[in-house]
Amino acid sequence: ESIIWAHNKLKVAPATQPRALSIIQGRAVGVTHYLLGGIATTWAFFLARIIAVG
Repeated sequence: ESIIWAHNKLKVAPATQPRALSIIQGRAVGVTHYLLGGIATTWAFFLARIIAVG
C-alpha cells in the first residue's frame, strides 16, 4: 500500500486506471500470449541447437 501511495503522491502513476477485460478479450489475450510464447520458445530452441551443433 505504501508503494501505491508514494506513486500517487509523486504523480508517477499513470493517469489511466486498469480495467477488467471481458471474457472474449481475456481469451484473446491468452491465446495470443500462448501462441507468441510457443513461437519464441521454438525459435530459441532451434537457434540454440544450431549454435551448439553448427
